[in-house]
Amino acid sequence: MSDYVEAVARPLRGPRRLRADMLAELADGFDEAVAEGVTSGLDRTEAAGRAAEAFGPARAVAAEFQRELEAAQARRTAWTLLAVLPAMTILWDLFGGEGETGLAVTLLARVIDTATAAAFVTAALVIAGRVGSRAASLCGASGLASIGAALAGSVAIMLIADPAGTPAALPFLAAASAAGSAWVAASSLRALRAARAAA
Repeated sequence: MSDYVEAVARPLRGPRRLRADMLAELADGFDEAVAEGVTSGLDRTEAAGRAAEAFGPARAVAAEFQRELEAAQARRTAWTLLAVLPAMTILWDLFGGEGETGLAVTLLARVIDTATAAAFVTAALVIAGRVGSRAASLCGASGLASIGAALAGSVAIMLIADPAGTPAALPFLAAASAAGSAWVAASSLRALRAARAAA
């Protein structure tokens, strides 16, 4: 990889496959421009310098690439939120058990539901193209807020709920929730990193 392409690649954050494809296309074009310069009689160093001038400052090219990567990561995170958060809610509704719950447990559950709904709506707006340049940061923040509310609320519910009402499927629910939470958190953090790189 040429120094120029490395300079473009260094600050980029976003989906790895898209990033690799963008850099491969850039490298092919850059190498072709260098080869044309060498063919015309320039030495390789001078040809590389001419090619870099023709392509533009590496920082400007990286900024253009990063905007595309940020948008792609925002969409990926949005789809993750749309798929995982409702699935986790449905699992708890189906296997979380039934019975009387106290006011505190009910309120905590509503807080979790509200955070989940807010993340879901944010993700839907991103997919619909209604958010704009802040899509990645909003998706990342709402995803982490939803997971944070779910974890904190679940711990509080376990501490104050009647142990007799513990669902038999709790180990399965805990494992599924942990996997879903890790998936959402990882995607949300990638979205925030992409947004930060584009700032």
